[in-house]
Amino acid sequence: MTSATGLRRTRGRARRWPLVVGIVAVLAAVGVVHSPLMAVEAVEILGADRADVQRVVDDIGLGPGALLLWVNTGAIEAAVISEPWVADVRVDRIWPDRVVVEVIEHEGVVWIEGVLGWMLVSRDGTVLERASEPGSGLLLAALAFPDQLAGDRPVDPAWLEVVEMALVLSDDIGGTLALEMRGAEMWTTGFGHDIRLGHPIDLADKGRTLRAMLAEDIPPGAIIDVSSPLRPAVVPLESQGVVETPDTEG
Repeated sequence: MTSATGLRRTRGRARRWPLVVGIVAVLAAVGVVHSPLMAVEAVEILGADRADVQRVVDDIGLGPGALLLWVNTGAIEAAVISEPWVADVRVDRIWPDRVVVEVIEHEGVVWIEGVLGWMLVSRDGTVLERASEPGSGLLLAALAFPDQLAGDRPVDPAWLEVVEMALVLSDDIGGTLALEMRGAEMWTTGFGHDIRLGHPIDLADKGRTLRAMLAEDIPPGAIIDVSSPLRPAVVPLESQGVVETPDTEG
């Protein structure tokens, strides 16, 4: 016959077994995640053409040998998004041994002139890079804005107006035009016409009006005036005080 004392000891040992098994399981799990089997073997960077994401990854110490469990995806995203060319980023841990950094880059839409050079600017107004000369294929704005550093996003209304016009005139028109100041007004020249833009306000509407007018049959040499986008005008060559010299050859 089993005594009461012996029964209590047996029950005590029975209750301890699940606890012991649980502790062993936890220790085993900790040992696995801290073992080389759970270390980062590769960091994949996707979508980065102009952004130097690899430098950011190196600077924060993410690389082979790091423990995947302790990789802070939020901290990595915050570091990568600070790159001027990065518009958005997502970082994922791929078990058992990979980290994937996927970025979406900004798109340059206009070159804006500063005092000391040119700035490539994205569709949200962020300065992507600086250069001594502008690239081709985008609207140029030779308006002598203050110089900005890569990553800056000025809140100057005129700056943002120029960006809005660039978006409206992108592709077929914007890349052929250069905005400039003539006195207190903005002008540009293109498609055989001087184009009066007036003060740097409502530039998106002026761009849309200009696009529509360029689709019409406008006399050669005429000035296109979109300084008031709701009341555009065409000033023919003969009304500009210009007298054409008759062709006497022949």
